[in-house]
Amino acid sequence: MSLMGKVFGNTRKPEGFLGKMMVNGMNGNSHAALAEWGFGFIAVNQNDTALDCGCGGGANVKRLLSRCDKAYGIDYSEVSVAKSKEVNAEAIRNNRCEIHKCNVCSLPFESASFNVVTAFETVYFWQDIEKAFEEIYRVLRNGGIFAITNESTGTDKTSVKFSEIIDGMNLYTGEDLKALLENVGFNDIEIHKHESKPWLNVTARKA
Repeated sequence: MSLMGKVFGNTRKPEGFLGKMMVNGMNGNSHAALAEWGFGFIAVNQNDTALDCGCGGGANVKRLLSRCDKAYGIDYSEVSVAKSKEVNAEAIRNNRCEIHKCNVCSLPFESASFNVVTAFETVYFWQDIEKAFEEIYRVLRNGGIFAITNESTGTDKTSVKFSEIIDGMNLYTGEDLKALLENVGFNDIEIHKHESKPWLNVTARKA
C-alpha cells in the first residue's frame, strides 16, 4: 500500500500515531460543520437514549449528550475508543455515557434500547452494511430514528477519488441507502442534500 493509502486508510480504522492525528482531526471545525448540519434533521429529546455508531473522536457523542440524558458510542478502533472516552470523561463518570469497542454488525446492546442512532462519516467502511442496518434496527425502539450523515453524495469527484485510494471504502447515494434501509424494514425514509456542498443526510424510522 502506498504512503497516501496508509494515511487515508486511517479514516477507516484509526491506528497508531497517524490514527491519533486522524481522530483529533475528526473533532475539528470541518467535521463540526457537517455534524451540526446533520443534527438539524434529528429531533433528540432530553429523556432519549442515543447511540453514535463509528464514534471516532467522540465529538458527536458529546453533541448527543448536550441534547439527551444518556448517550453511547461504539467504534472498532482502539484509538477512537480511547479518544471518545477522553472527550466524554465527565459524562462517563456521571453514568451518562458509555463507549464500547465493537463492530457495528454485532452490537452489545439489548433490543429496543435506543430512541436515536446516528452514523457520521462512517457507513462507507461498513463491510456488511445490510447486517449493520439490521443490528441498528434491532436496537432501536419502535418509532426510533436512525440518521446517516456523509460528507459525500456518493458521486462527487473528490469522494470517488478517495474511494480509489482507501481500501474498503464504498460510496453510497441517498437512493442506495434508502433501498438498503427499506430492505431491513425502515420506513419514513427522507433524503437531504446540502444546497452547496456534496453533503448527504438520510433519516429513517423504525415502524
